[in-house]
Amino acid sequence: MNVVKFEADVQRQHARYKLPLKCVIDGYRYNCLDWSIGGVGVATGKTVLPEFKTFPVDLEFPFDGFVFTLRVDAQVRYCDPVKGRTGFQYMSLTEENLRFLRYVRDAHLTGEVVALDDVLDLSSRAIDARGRKKDSLTAKQSLTERRRALAKRFLRIGAVSILGLGVLAFLWGALYQKLWTFQADQALVTIDAAAVIAPSDGIVTNIVTQGAVKTGDPVATILPTANNKSVTVLARCDCIVQDVQVGLDSQVRAGERLLSLSMQNAKPHVVAMVDYSQAQRLYEGVRVLIDLPHGQSISNASIRDLPKLTSTELALGNKIPINIDVGDQDLTSIVGTPVSVRFVQPPWATSSLPDMPRVPASTSSTGGQPPAETKG
Repeated sequence: MNVVKFEADVQRQHARYKLPLKCVIDGYRYNCLDWSIGGVGVATGKTVLPEFKTFPVDLEFPFDGFVFTLRVDAQVRYCDPVKGRTGFQYMSLTEENLRFLRYVRDAHLTGEVVALDDVLDLSSRAIDARGRKKDSLTAKQSLTERRRALAKRFLRIGAVSILGLGVLAFLWGALYQKLWTFQADQALVTIDAAAVIAPSDGIVTNIVTQGAVKTGDPVATILPTANNKSVTVLARCDCIVQDVQVGLDSQVRAGERLLSLSMQNAKPHVVAMVDYSQAQRLYEGVRVLIDLPHGQSISNASIRDLPKLTSTELALGNKIPINIDVGDQDLTSIVGTPVSVRFVQPPWATSSLPDMPRVPASTSSTGGQPPAETKG
């Protein structure tokens, strides 16, 4: 079957130009008859190159004073040994290759590059040492773009600054907790109370379980086992029954605690057990922080008083009780509940301990307290 070809199918897409170029093909150097953006005509003489075979071709542009070599892959489109001409078509040119070929073409058409014998002369081209001018659209940014870039820069700086401050705060907090904060081993909400002791062995026949009592009021009755004469235990203060340790008809021994009485104006406070190794720091001035079970914190607590420590006690490494006043907080409802106590000793603390508030014990009247209830 014959294949019909129209003239448009074989018409060149790029104009050919004559410049004194050289081509290095398969190790041999040839003269270029003409060249274009799409291909090159080479004077190969009687050399026969197979059609449609691709060769690596080095195009040498002999400028005045130097030679520029461009490596391209070119395919043989036709080979005519009679005319001594072989036509090559460039294959897969890169953007950089196309940019250079177009530059040489445009410079040749405008007269900036002219052929003088076997070299290309650039003497007529005015070379600007500052380079080509950039496109005005890329050289001058709009006001909006500059503001956006400036905002991004400040955001980056701000983010780095915030991150740095966060790390410094974390390190400072860890160092502060390590060096200037220590915690009590145990702490409990309690109230000042006086124990009522059994005077003799016997059976409890009567005991006050709750309410207020006055000085001289009977709080318990014991029937001794040795005889049938009962012994009455009297209150020694105007107090409130705090808790009862024994029940009716229970057998008790002399010296056993029957119940506890607290002063009517007694206020709940916290007793914290502190190791002797940390006790010395309490005398240098500390801040007391109390965390209650239901999430509330007390920051205005203060130490009531401090015991006198000896070198022998410090060497034993035992624990000492520290009475802590809770200020205006009412902890009556959680008496007997464990709490968490922390002592904060700032680095600028002085060596002298400030005056600690003391809560005196007084014997005021029962006032509106409910009367005592008695069993038995």
